[in-house]
Amino acid sequence: MSLPATAANLPPGFIETQVGSNLSGTPTAMAFVPDGRLFVCLQGGQVRVIKNGSLLSAPFLSITVDSAGERGLLGIAFDPNFATNKYVYIYHTVPGSPPHNRVSRYTAAGDTAAPSSEVIILDLDNLSSATNHNGGAIHFGPDGKLYIGVGENANGSNAQTLSNLLGKMLRINADGAIPADNPFNNTATGKNRAIWALGLRNPFTFAFQRGTTRMFINDVGQSTFEEINDGIVGSNYGWPITEGPTTNPAFRGPIYFYGHGTSDATGCAIVGGAFYNPTVPQFPSSYIGKYFFADLCSGWIRVFDPNTGTASGFATGISSPVDLQVGPDGALYYLAQGSGGQVFRISAPSGPPARALNISGRSRIETGDRIAISGFIVTGNALKRIVVRAIGPSLGNLGVSDSLADPVIELHRGDGSIVMANDNWKDAQQADIEATGLAPKDDKEAALIATLPPGNYTAIVTGKNGGTGVALAEAYDADQSADSRLANISTRAPVGTGSDVLIGGFITGNGTGATRIAVRAIGPSLQQFGIANTLPDPRLELHDGNGALLASNDNWQDDATQAALIASYGLAPTNSLESAIAISLGPGSYTAIVADKNGQTGVGLVEIYDLQ
Repeated sequence: MSLPATAANLPPGFIETQVGSNLSGTPTAMAFVPDGRLFVCLQGGQVRVIKNGSLLSAPFLSITVDSAGERGLLGIAFDPNFATNKYVYIYHTVPGSPPHNRVSRYTAAGDTAAPSSEVIILDLDNLSSATNHNGGAIHFGPDGKLYIGVGENANGSNAQTLSNLLGKMLRINADGAIPADNPFNNTATGKNRAIWALGLRNPFTFAFQRGTTRMFINDVGQSTFEEINDGIVGSNYGWPITEGPTTNPAFRGPIYFYGHGTSDATGCAIVGGAFYNPTVPQFPSSYIGKYFFADLCSGWIRVFDPNTGTASGFATGISSPVDLQVGPDGALYYLAQGSGGQVFRISAPSGPPARALNISGRSRIETGDRIAISGFIVTGNALKRIVVRAIGPSLGNLGVSDSLADPVIELHRGDGSIVMANDNWKDAQQADIEATGLAPKDDKEAALIATLPPGNYTAIVTGKNGGTGVALAEAYDADQSADSRLANISTRAPVGTGSDVLIGGFITGNGTGATRIAVRAIGPSLQQFGIANTLPDPRLELHDGNGALLASNDNWQDDATQAALIASYGLAPTNSLESAIAISLGPGSYTAIVADKNGQTGVGLVEIYDLQ
């Protein structure tokens, strides 16, 4: 009988739930189907399916394997064109005298494999009597090739020769053919030309970073160090000559390593491995681009920051984790061997969602249509107190050259009628503005406070007497307790190059959980509103408060999942060249940068939608 699930120790606010029932076997790997189903490999030869949160009674596949020691069914991957061809790839140990590992392809027919659909893709070298160090992870890379992690079968010399496939990272075409651009095509022969990198002991797991070509390889050490290696074509990672850090120029040392032991930062076998770059992030933005990894023996999950080369704790108390995946829902899933095999889902901090509290748009202010126009929508049932500012001269203190010398701001209703205007902020409402803590630093800068009913509003920034220069237009929610909110905030302005791109900053807060945000960069479709010289091909980047890139987009339809989300929100741009990002963000400050893909200039619009 299966034991009850044991909860891991997680950061404050994070929660976990078991997904599906206990697996009644020894799990080794898992992978998500594009439609959201989760396939789990059991060492004994079954592939189980978790669908809509439930473990299906019938396995997807049951095959005969040699499961002695570390052998068995060890890896699974889905063809990049799975939606049309339904191909599923597995890595498994074929019984025999001697046995060997194999990559096979099956065709899915719903939730089970089509009978007699196996196609042998690659047979690896015969194994010795040693039953350990088989590797087994398989993943398709961004180049559409199938990458395979293979252990050295407890024989270190295998890792340093091109005469067999053991102790290597392999790269093949989906049909098993060997790509012509593999690094050892001219020095290896036959199927050994599939070698992509060598010098590995047991690369049981590895992962690609979504949206990039970066690969991290987890190599299980012997007695001293566990390694995270930067997967780079043609590399030799040094086993068995070196383990852990090395100064030998013949080898590529790990980008991160840890020792053996029982503390919360040591272990004995690195497993799992998942970059946090989901289509729709659920975790706080500080996790974007980080790499989760686990240790089988110490039962923890840690987070590696590729930018700093350091790792920090995330979860402890897990019963023999073996694999990690970031799901299509943005949650982190871990596969554990304890209690008969279990899958757990870790979700982000709960609590009221953060709210959009501020929008700022920095751009060059000219004349005519080439001024800054910041729009916002007040939703809800109550009046909303708003502070609007136009900043120019004090930008010089931030290194901005050619700042607007004397900005003027006007606040308009949706019908175009004016609410109020201001030239120099001390001319009126000085005491009220100072009380908000938002007083501009220069007397010539403009600011006003207005209490507004729900509706559409526009703040227009110009230069006094036709002046030009770089300025910042801002709108702040000055009454966060009111039963109303800023739901859509935008800035339309000239978009140049270099420091004259359009920069839209916004702040989320007044909550602990993440809020769904959509960001758009609009250019060509502005012509229908009579705007001349629009930005031809806007490109959008979203950064966090530390400047780290969270997401980017050129044409909004390029990513099918993102496009579907944007369309479901009713925010699909009308021109395919325009850009959009859907993302969940926790409290913090963020910056959206709009520039032209090809370095051209024109009028562009950046929009931020709070979708909670």
